[in-house]
Amino acid sequence: MSGGGVFTDILAAAGRIFEVMVEGHWETVGMLFDSLGKGTMRINRNAYGNLGGGGASLRGSSPEVSGFAVPTKAIESKFAK
Repeated sequence: MSGGGVFTDILAAAGRIFEVMVEGHWETVGMLFDSLGKGTMRINRNAYGNLGGGGASLRGSSPEVSGFAVPTKAIESKFAK
């Protein structure tokens, strides 16, 4: 601290502390959004397979039932006349 007085030195130090705090908060928010994006991509990859560059098979799905659901009985459309 060069030149000023005690109040100037205190204000300069407080300004530097505030600047470091703001930069730290923005870095934390950036890391939060990065983690949120990566987690969302992982969920989509597990849920939808090919979405987001995932593999063809779903992780955690049963090998016997990895296709589409098939109804066990005939279903009539409720809008049919």
